[in-house]
Amino acid sequence: MAEATPPARFHWLTRHIPTRETIDEYRLLRPFAPHLRHPSLWRMSRRSVPRGVAVGLFVAVIIPFMHTIIAVLLAIPTRANVAVAAVTTLVVNPLTIPPMYYAAYRIGSWELHHDAPLLNPAAAERFSGELSRALFWVHHASGPIALGILTIAAILAATGYFAAALGWRFWSRSRWNRRRARD
Repeated sequence: MAEATPPARFHWLTRHIPTRETIDEYRLLRPFAPHLRHPSLWRMSRRSVPRGVAVGLFVAVIIPFMHTIIAVLLAIPTRANVAVAAVTTLVVNPLTIPPMYYAAYRIGSWELHHDAPLLNPAAAERFSGELSRALFWVHHASGPIALGILTIAAILAATGYFAAALGWRFWSRSRWNRRRARD
């Protein structure tokens, strides 16, 4: 039986991602080598892929910078697929951050029962300068944004987990049906 080769578009990626066998070759990965050799971190399975999606989405929403590295590190104790966790962090990018934070503010305000406008004009007039106004706004919006980000992260991670598990089930069932029809 011939070994399957990845498509050409994945050639660059497969050359630069360490495999379970090549972890000892990378000096920075040697301290983590015993933990990185676990098969579920590298194998696409019905358990590790949904975990990777959930970890990647949760970390991407909570931490908008360096989220790929943190998601990979959190994939190790959760036995999630490392590559899937890293790729799903790309959902959060400079185009998605502003609407996500606006939605987080709206959700957090609703959860905290804040009915006040985003910026109280009378209180903002007391401060002089644009920096002072910006800091005043950040101070008053930080609670709702933080709560909204946690809510969005939890909902997105749970939705991603169940969608990946359901997608895996449909994909494996279709493969099984094709195999049965072929035989």
